[in-house]
Amino acid sequence: MNKRNRTTAFLCLLLCLFLPFSAPAEGEDPVVVRVGEVVFPLSLARYSYQSSIDLLAYQGVTPTQEEKQELLTQTVDHLVELGLIENKLMEAGLNDLTEEEESALRSYAGNVYESLWQGLSRRAKDAGVEATEKEITGWLAEQGYTLDLVYEEALVALRNERILALYCPDVTITPEEVEAYYLETFLEPDRAAYAHDIPRYEQEILDTGNESFYTPEGYRVIRQILLPFPSSVLSQLNPLSQELEEASAAVDAAYNAAADAAVSGGDVEAARGEYKAKQEALSAVAARINEAQESALPLVKDRTDEITRKYREGVSFDDLAKEYGQEAGEEAAAELLFHPDSTRWAENFRKHVLALEKPGDLSEPFITNLGIHMVLYQADWPGGEHVLSEEERQALEAGALQAKQTKALRVLEEDWKKQYPIETHPELLVP
Repeated sequence: MNKRNRTTAFLCLLLCLFLPFSAPAEGEDPVVVRVGEVVFPLSLARYSYQSSIDLLAYQGVTPTQEEKQELLTQTVDHLVELGLIENKLMEAGLNDLTEEEESALRSYAGNVYESLWQGLSRRAKDAGVEATEKEITGWLAEQGYTLDLVYEEALVALRNERILALYCPDVTITPEEVEAYYLETFLEPDRAAYAHDIPRYEQEILDTGNESFYTPEGYRVIRQILLPFPSSVLSQLNPLSQELEEASAAVDAAYNAAADAAVSGGDVEAARGEYKAKQEALSAVAARINEAQESALPLVKDRTDEITRKYREGVSFDDLAKEYGQEAGEEAAAELLFHPDSTRWAENFRKHVLALEKPGDLSEPFITNLGIHMVLYQADWPGGEHVLSEEERQALEAGALQAKQTKALRVLEEDWKKQYPIETHPELLVP
């Protein structure tokens, strides 16, 4: 079972795990946590703490003072745990990697990062988003994924395996404990989060490529052939797009002017009139764009009729997508998941997909800003609990065992705290 992709905060925290720390000049970067020979300077500790705050902000949550204090305490306690483990690994001579181990780990991290990168690139294309390599790399970084951070995560996993093998080799687990671990850790949290919240499922799972062990009911598998606008239509749309951008900026400026007039005691009625006029101008440009787009349908009718005829005659949708669609090869007509409660699709797209009654139905051609669509209702996506493969079950058992070993390790750490001098300065983390 592949673990769910880490959130930004967790990855940032992982950055400080098991790294070879050396004490900096304390005047320049004071120590927040010291455990035996291991120190965590302010720059690193604050990065870990701030990443948790940043994650909440990314989710639209402003933590209370009490919640900030709890995060502060958790950060310091976690750094103490890391310091204890680091000392034990150094004492056992298991802290360093051989050249072969580091090379293998970096190769593994590179493969994982490339897989993440390509996955995000494919999802962008499926959504009709043209993105440069730099933009995709930037989006990954915003989610907490860089090649270095993926490497650090792999390094954490390796060293965590070492400490558990060293101190918890006799811990065993029963099938009942594995099942309870799966329900408590994976299935029930996903069911509670996503069963009745499609936008959240799509934001946290589909849009990011994360894994869920519960799929909400009602999803359809759809595929589409996307035809580009004819050149004669594009020649109209390109200048209209510029007009739309300018008209939108004019509406914003008029709105701000009306707000300023209300505050400063200026001519509010005149400002409101100007704002209304700019809105009407914007609507007029949008109507012209819609008219230009709709004019594409008659121009491609021969082609769309041909697609419909061939499909009804039994030509596979794969072959039609490769022959007529904008994409080619393996990426032609990729499978997409559609839900009636989704907020991811343009209204015209939703309307035409919902009009399809059963698997196998092909839509009439229709327009969105991306071009001319023909959508196939391929199948119903099975909702409910994820069915685990044998490989996933084996990984689940390994994960459950590791969780039990980690729990045993936490008990050992209470004794380890008596073996090393521990110094903490949480107040340094508060700006």
